[in-house]
Amino acid sequence: MKKLFMVIIFVFLTAAFLLLAQEDKKIMDLQKAYVFLEEEMLVNESDLNCSYFIRPDMPQDILIVSKHVSNPERNDFSDFDELVINAGSKAGLKEGDLLLILTKGKAISHPRSHDRLGRFFLKKSLAEITCIYDDNAIIRLRQGCHPVQVGDFAIPFKPEQTVFDKKIDYKYCRIPANAVTGMVVFSELTLGLPSELASSTQYISSDLGEGVVGKGSFLLFYRYLAADLPPLIIGSGVVIHSEKTNSTVKILDCSTDIRVKDRVLVLPRTVAGASASQPGKESIPVVETLPGTGVQPPVAGGEPIVSEGGTLNFAILFPFDGKLPLEDHAADYAAIRDFIAGRSEFLVTLRGYACSIGGDEYNLRLSSQRVEAIKAILVSQYGIDAAHIESYFYGEKDPQFDNSSEAERRKNRLVRIEVNGK
Repeated sequence: MKKLFMVIIFVFLTAAFLLLAQEDKKIMDLQKAYVFLEEEMLVNESDLNCSYFIRPDMPQDILIVSKHVSNPERNDFSDFDELVINAGSKAGLKEGDLLLILTKGKAISHPRSHDRLGRFFLKKSLAEITCIYDDNAIIRLRQGCHPVQVGDFAIPFKPEQTVFDKKIDYKYCRIPANAVTGMVVFSELTLGLPSELASSTQYISSDLGEGVVGKGSFLLFYRYLAADLPPLIIGSGVVIHSEKTNSTVKILDCSTDIRVKDRVLVLPRTVAGASASQPGKESIPVVETLPGTGVQPPVAGGEPIVSEGGTLNFAILFPFDGKLPLEDHAADYAAIRDFIAGRSEFLVTLRGYACSIGGDEYNLRLSSQRVEAIKAILVSQYGIDAAHIESYFYGEKDPQFDNSSEAERRKNRLVRIEVNGK
């Protein structure tokens, strides 16, 4: 009996030891996985709720109209302070609703073109409605980052997704070819004060907006020290908010202060790291030249060109993200019809292109739609036999121009037309 009791105790202790060992192993595995995660919080709640944006204008129906504190001399308010707004239950508000407090600043213009980008709006604090009336309510400030004053306004708070991602560590000495580029048009220091300089964890605005960048897009900052010198790469950032004319960018790292008029480019993930086949080597993508397209393109939108060999060449421009031509090209289509009239054999070749903004698949489809639009016009309106029309589409491959600026990208949104006949 005594031996049986000892055996039971031994088995129990052994099982307990094994369970503890497995539990320790699980804990250690979790800690190891957490420590070695490559991702990090690049855009946090503070970035989303305490930064700024530039927009033409926005509704300011909910205004802070009065203090709700015992000290009448106070003008700046922060967490746990109470204020009164001019909207209540009749405006659809209720107790417990969260508001975002903002202030309107000055109009911001592009530093070079002087085009108006919009007005500066600074996010100051969150606020909870604690007491509701018909036409006003009491709010209590929380999670503030800038002092709030009477006269500021509020909008309903809508939580945004943070960005938890691997930060791009750009270690190369040159900038990627054919990148989408822009400029730093505004920067700010703490308390929303405009400045000519900004550094890590602070915010700047670029003139790259919606359709080009969105939250989580990576940008590279660089500047030219002289016209005959290579560009100096000075840092990187991540977009936290985008509008039509601009985007707000958090500086992730920089070797020197970022200045207004510094250059920015959209950093594709394909050029951010080393090639898998050649560790440590730069993996800048190579755009292959497509067969049969080595001829220098005619000027888009210019007059049709007739070569010595009896070939009619011209190009038609399209708007950004557009599937129909920018202008009426009835005269050009009529020129094609007249050119092939009386010829026993002819071939109309259409080649569609897109600029580098957007994904590869999207741009390929867009260039196909542009070609099909021209083909439909030639067949339905000018009586050209579809059997004598061949079409090709390349998206952003084999760019006709270098995509280095908006002026060059505009030229790449085209369909080239070549007509051969005898």
